[in-house]
Amino acid sequence: MPTKTATPASHCHSCAIRHACVLGQLGEAERALIQPQIRQCILHRGDVLVEEGKVTRVVRILKLGMAFAYRRGLDGRSRPIGMLHRGNALGIFGMFDNPNQASGVALTTVLVCEVPIDALREMSASRTALLVHLVRALIGNFAAMAAWSEAMRLSGVTNQLAYVVLLLADASKSPVVELPSHSDLAEMLGTRRETIARALATLDDEGSIRRLERKRCEVHRGRLLARLAQGRDDEPK
Repeated sequence: MPTKTATPASHCHSCAIRHACVLGQLGEAERALIQPQIRQCILHRGDVLVEEGKVTRVVRILKLGMAFAYRRGLDGRSRPIGMLHRGNALGIFGMFDNPNQASGVALTTVLVCEVPIDALREMSASRTALLVHLVRALIGNFAAMAAWSEAMRLSGVTNQLAYVVLLLADASKSPVVELPSHSDLAEMLGTRRETIARALATLDDEGSIRRLERKRCEVHRGRLLARLAQGRDDEPK
């Protein structure tokens, strides 16, 4: 069971991610109606935010932290298909009585806002703007997973990692990003953590990234794009 801790909910109008959040994009009147239904909670690494194949009764919006999206393959094994970041809304399929098409599992301690599906349905029945924003959020989730699939199609782990770093920068809207652990990156790209460490060192040595303290790094977008445009295949051994 998720180790969930309830916290006081912040108001949407003062939320730091309101421009990326499906609820933050609503008009002031709509936000005022939905605000009393919002509950904020903390979950921890390994906790399941939504489960593939299940119809959820709440929409969970990722406010802080990172999560993996997992999809079960034909062999029954679940594999990561992308990362989830601040502003991603999970469980929207429940609005249409459909099961989740992927699982969301916390990579770090995460802060989420929960909104009951029933409250969203009731509000969307009279205010179509909410339904429009929810559908847009769903489309955005599909687009994000498609972008992650592009990274995995590149030749060589170093190129794949270069693409991943660019996606992380785009998601955080900052040139300084917090990297997942080497083990998590290795699981995403289907390789070993030692290979990830060497690939990061290669990107650092060539000036495509600059590693900072802890897990943070500065992304040099132009150099990363130039590397990808050259089609270099220098996978670390």
